[in-house]
Amino acid sequence: LGDLRGHVYYARPEFCTDNGAMIAFAGCQRLQVGQKEDLSISVQARWPMEQLSGL
Repeated sequence: LGDLRGHVYYARPEFCTDNGAMIAFAGCQRLQVGQKEDLSISVQARWPMEQLSGL
């Protein structure tokens, strides 16, 4: 993407070794842009990130 003048974003390597850390990082990014979900959602194991609303 860099060669196509696109932007590439990824977490620092220390955040890429554990799924819990990656999920927490994704949640942090959502909170930083003011995106919140009410607490009425239920937990789903292996919930695909693409099913959540985008940033």
